[in-house]
Amino acid sequence: MRLSLATILCLAVEASVALPQGPPGPPVPPGPPDPDHLPPFSTFSNRIIYTPPEGGRAVYPRLAELHDETLLVTASVSGVTGAGELPSFPIFESKDGGVNWKWVSNLTDQVNGWGMGAQPAIYELRKPLGGFEPGTILASGNSWSSNGTRIDLYASTDKARTWEFVSHVAEGGRPNTTNGATPIWEPFLLAYEDELIVYYSDQRDPKHGQKLAHQRSHDLKTWGPVVNDVAYDEYLARPGMTVVTYIPPLKKWILVYERPVGNSSSHGVNYPVHYRLADDPREFDSAEHIPIVIQLANGTSVAPNASPYVVWSPDGGPNGTIVVSDADRSAVYVNDAGADPEKWLIKECGQAEAYSRALHVFEKKPHRLMVLGGDTFDGNGIGALTISVMDIKTLMDGDLSAPEPPACEAT
Repeated sequence: MRLSLATILCLAVEASVALPQGPPGPPVPPGPPDPDHLPPFSTFSNRIIYTPPEGGRAVYPRLAELHDETLLVTASVSGVTGAGELPSFPIFESKDGGVNWKWVSNLTDQVNGWGMGAQPAIYELRKPLGGFEPGTILASGNSWSSNGTRIDLYASTDKARTWEFVSHVAEGGRPNTTNGATPIWEPFLLAYEDELIVYYSDQRDPKHGQKLAHQRSHDLKTWGPVVNDVAYDEYLARPGMTVVTYIPPLKKWILVYERPVGNSSSHGVNYPVHYRLADDPREFDSAEHIPIVIQLANGTSVAPNASPYVVWSPDGGPNGTIVVSDADRSAVYVNDAGADPEKWLIKECGQAEAYSRALHVFEKKPHRLMVLGGDTFDGNGIGALTISVMDIKTLMDGDLSAPEPPACEAT
């Protein structure tokens, strides 16, 4: 997490966009009909899901694909209207591969009186866990105020229409990215071997300015001890923003993260993206840390910067293709050589750059890549929640353009 972003998002606790609290209707009036008349499960670039009210911005989008190919998308929405309203995460649904969207609910803070401040996460259970049946939607996020930061877990048994509080996962101090402060940030959810793993960024350990850690639960109510995933001896190192996925040909799990160290720069960026590979997603701490660096034909190098996301597709040969996003470029970073550190490439994907974009490979159409974005870190983007879908072969074969986003919003 960058220092100034914490300040920006903390202000959202005091001045947030007023979002609907229940069934009455969508967060904005319905948009015009689809101007492109795209068929379901098409490819497209920079399609608008949701535009916040004037003065608002959507950042840090996250998504889940359900077992029936339904897509759920959420984001952190902040702005300058709705004084007295607590922030919440709007949930949008698509039944046609992201072509059309509708608002279905808001994930609201039910227990703290703080609101859902930032950094949402959303996930579908595919096996029974903690008394919940397959198809249950789990969601989390950072509920914060001047009193502290809490990563809470919620569940929905009706496809994200309503939500119930399940448990507090972890708690830290008030939002403050200064080393020595004790907040927690950025949850990421993964079900593994009859447990739910909640990864997060942790400033509570006095040995580290920030580290990456996780906790696990069999019943979704009680949580095991804090386990380190990435913790550097150098106190100033602040690894952040865990995302984890599985790479079947390697039989390895990959964790990507940003690694700022004070005010230093690495390969021209201040938040260089690293990755680790492990046989078990609970055992990244001892794995080698590897920076992503792309060597260009002219002899120079390029490195991704900040808020990474990672997915894997079986397309691209025997090793498939690893795809990584960052905050600074519309391009993505790809590796079809089994995560070989020397074989990263940069490919233009046609989706505008944004802070903490999310990626997704469709389960039943694994040749398709989704890129989900919001506003830029500095607020110079369009501020809307947008989506692009592309064929991975097209991505690998050449560059894609980035047309102006059509005015097709969630209804």
